Amino acid sequence: MKTDAKDYLYSAALIGLVLATTLLLLFLLQSWLVSVLGPSLAPIALFFLFAYGYGGFTALFLGLLSIWQPMRPGDYDTDHPQFTLWKVQHVVSELGKVAMSLFFPVFARPAFYALFGARVGGQVAVAGKILDPRLTVLEDNCVLGEGCIVTAHAMAGDRFVLREVRVGKGATVGVGCILMPGVKIGASAVVLPGSVLKAGTEVPAGEIWGGVPAMRLKGAAD
Repeated sequence: MKTDAKDYLYSAALIGLVLATTLLLLFLLQSWLVSVLGPSLAPIALFFLFAYGYGGFTALFLGLLSIWQPMRPGDYDTDHPQFTLWKVQHVVSELGKVAMSLFFPVFARPAFYALFGARVGGQVAVAGKILDPRLTVLEDNCVLGEGCIVTAHAMAGDRFVLREVRVGKGATVGVGCILMPGVKIGASAVVLPGSVLKAGTEVPAGEIWGGVPAMRLKGAAD
């Protein structure tokens, strides 16, 4: 992946801001925690507070950044500002996700990805990994199986692609599936385990798809 000095500079600046804010919070609360929990338990509480604060402030600052400079779906060359923006957001968010993941078991993963910008409906189940939450939409009652990967970005030579991924209401994405940029899965559709939906694939409502690359196996009226 092409990188240059500004990628490191912008990423380091944003990570530094998150870290400084988190450490300031710990400094303000340290004495109080020691007085309440005692010197033996306070360090444990500070560790978890650091992880939670770092993850939370990462989500907050990335949210503010996305208001000012949103990631926009499109096809870009590797010198485009959107590619720089994606690299910075990706690097910064990955650190924040690691810190915050301590507090979100698998059944709370929809809330975890919503915190980092995904649009998540009610009664959603997520056991996979979403690489670009801000360009991912999960409608009510959909399911992402264990180990599946959802990515809204792809690289092809010197081109960088960003496309929203949408999983429709009541749709099921099986174990180990890969959803590439621009995939749209209709309501109540099923993608069988291990399938790969290539970029731009649209699965109509109620159909069953599977394979590598995934193809229609059964229609809603079959």
